[in-house]
Amino acid sequence: MTDLETFTTNGHEIPIITMKGSPRDCGIQYGRAVGHLIRGSLKAYLETFRLLHGLDQEAIFDLARKFEPMIAEFDPATLEEIKGIAEGAEAPLEALLTINARNELVHGLKAQLDDGCTSFIVFGDATADGHTYVGQNWDWNPAMKPNAVVLDIRRDGDPHILTLTEAGLVGKHGLNEDGIGLCNNFMLSDKRRFGLPVHVTRRKVLTARILSDAIGAVLNSERALAANYMLGHADGAGVALEAWPEGLDVIHAKEGLLTHANHFQITRAGREDIGRNIFPDTLLRDARLQDLLSAQLGRIDLSVLAVGMSDHFNHPDSICRHPNPNSEEGKGIETLGCIIMDLTDRVLHYCSGPPCEGDFAAIHMDRKPGQIAIGNYRKAA
Repeated sequence: MTDLETFTTNGHEIPIITMKGSPRDCGIQYGRAVGHLIRGSLKAYLETFRLLHGLDQEAIFDLARKFEPMIAEFDPATLEEIKGIAEGAEAPLEALLTINARNELVHGLKAQLDDGCTSFIVFGDATADGHTYVGQNWDWNPAMKPNAVVLDIRRDGDPHILTLTEAGLVGKHGLNEDGIGLCNNFMLSDKRRFGLPVHVTRRKVLTARILSDAIGAVLNSERALAANYMLGHADGAGVALEAWPEGLDVIHAKEGLLTHANHFQITRAGREDIGRNIFPDTLLRDARLQDLLSAQLGRIDLSVLAVGMSDHFNHPDSICRHPNPNSEEGKGIETLGCIIMDLTDRVLHYCSGPPCEGDFAAIHMDRKPGQIAIGNYRKAA
């Protein structure tokens, strides 16, 4: 990693890959920079598919190929970038399709895998400085922690994007130069079908110049699974899009605050929320974070947010999630990192590992090389 910009938080060195030019050029730069981490992502997910579904690489690659035409129709530029990533990493295209369709391959085949993530949006009078903050704890398979990367994307025709993601994915949690920020919550309904990979939709959201276009990217996606999209804007706005294959509901922030976890907050006849039966802690995490932040309205800053995301009520299945010794093999999750984005100043703050233990790195969109500050935000609370 010596030829890459990197930062180290809590003993974990994370690369920042700067991608410039055409979609293919961006992909090649990405693949060449962290091909070894992309292979790590593939290895981890192939093992997950083996444990959950009993499928080998050949069978998974056969399924992954089916996503290519759908991605081509929805976002041809991002498909070209995916092809470039494969070229740069000297990997088959099917490997990158597998990584980018990992949600659909894990959950679309009817596996019951625990999932997490607790998210928030705060802005306006709710915050101490009037800034807009969007963030979440990233709860997922611990095998993916070493494969975290930050993409600094300057693709021709698109806004400048910063996204924290897994090596090989085209996008995940992030913000763009126009002040749009995105975090995500997995949800699981009884409605599933073959459809567009959610991570491709997330990347499309981050290419939007205005908030309504970001919302439109989700509305116009042919969704395979349910998911919640937490969308904020630097001008002081926040919505949650509870999307499932057959519909979408919008939840607006109240008093500058919105929280979400992994269950539907809006009930619909004919749609069963089966996710909360698999991970009932979602019902506690959402309400807990809402209570913690509501008690600090008008005083919310990075320190308050870091403390809230470090909360251990209902440990180990808490907002700050730790390994559960009762989890089945291949199904355990934990907090791999905490993301807090200041959309006003265009800064992505990231703590690798549970935020109760670690320091945050501040990654400015307009930073100079090596200009990344590391700090313990909880101490100031």
